[in-house]
Amino acid sequence: MTRTRLEAVLAGTLALVTFPLAAQHHPHTFFKNVVGLADKEIAQIDSGQVVTKVVPSTNQYGLLVFGATYVNAPVEKFAGVFRDVKKLEEEKVYLVVEQFGLVQGRPVTAADFGRLEVDKGDIDDLASCEVGDCAIQFAHEANMEKLRSIAKDKAVNKYALFNQTFRELAAEATNRYLKGGLKELGSYHDRKKPFDMYQETKAMVDSSFYLPRDKAPEIHGHIVEYPQKRMDGAEDIFYYEKIDFGQGPMIRVNHVSLFPKGVGAVKLAAANKQIYSSRYIRVALQMFYCVPDSANANRRGFYLIEMSDSRLPDFGALKMSVVRRIATGTAVDGARDTLAIFKRRSEGP
Repeated sequence: MTRTRLEAVLAGTLALVTFPLAAQHHPHTFFKNVVGLADKEIAQIDSGQVVTKVVPSTNQYGLLVFGATYVNAPVEKFAGVFRDVKKLEEEKVYLVVEQFGLVQGRPVTAADFGRLEVDKGDIDDLASCEVGDCAIQFAHEANMEKLRSIAKDKAVNKYALFNQTFRELAAEATNRYLKGGLKELGSYHDRKKPFDMYQETKAMVDSSFYLPRDKAPEIHGHIVEYPQKRMDGAEDIFYYEKIDFGQGPMIRVNHVSLFPKGVGAVKLAAANKQIYSSRYIRVALQMFYCVPDSANANRRGFYLIEMSDSRLPDFGALKMSVVRRIATGTAVDGARDTLAIFKRRSEGP
């Protein structure tokens, strides 16, 4: 579907656009009229296959990926699978997965990030790359310079020192987030133009059709304004991961939220919001929706729909084309693999 066609659909069919949050529409309507899937692709979803598609973004640095499959299991089974983030480490693309053991009254420490390790190649790149054109990213200019100084050091223990400092900075950033949300994380300074994580995440979600503020204000507020706004009954989990979809390892720190009350036709909604990524992806949000098949009462399962939205760095045209190709491949592979994992584990014993 072309960008013009997508914008026309979004502007002219509000009830369809707000699915999966509208109660009166079957998922097939959303698949066909908004995402632009062919009948064959919809049939593949119905049969339990995973279908993904890159959807045009309204932002020149945006990357929006749709994915869906039919899961032959109760929604409650998926909820248990989704919150069990540690088990993701059993999958080959997940090199490290570690959930924070948040304890009331105790701040997160570097020890909570004990298994987090930046590869030597990325450290060496930071030592030699030009400012504004580095592979690794981190918030706050002073922190970037601190890491760069260690990366340039000739000391034999520089890699160990770099990773220990990286863990300390990751813990500090997480504590700021837990206290004041995205606003406290500040901006990435790896590029010439600072990138404000709160403003850019808010702009991304505000402009989305997959999480309209007027249809799901509590979920929207919880995701954008946490911890100042929290939805009653929501469950929050924090973890970090080191993943490799074939384009090189990437470290991410994530805030997972489950919304068991759902909204409209959605029986359960879940979100995975990135609060840090070591490369490529500036801000990101994966939304998952569990929607029963309202046209077939005998089917006990549900459609699992994913909308994965993100923003890429503001590289020049040539490098941007390379980064977009890599990031798109990673995002599509990630959506496909994630849905396949959730389906397999939800339908399993």
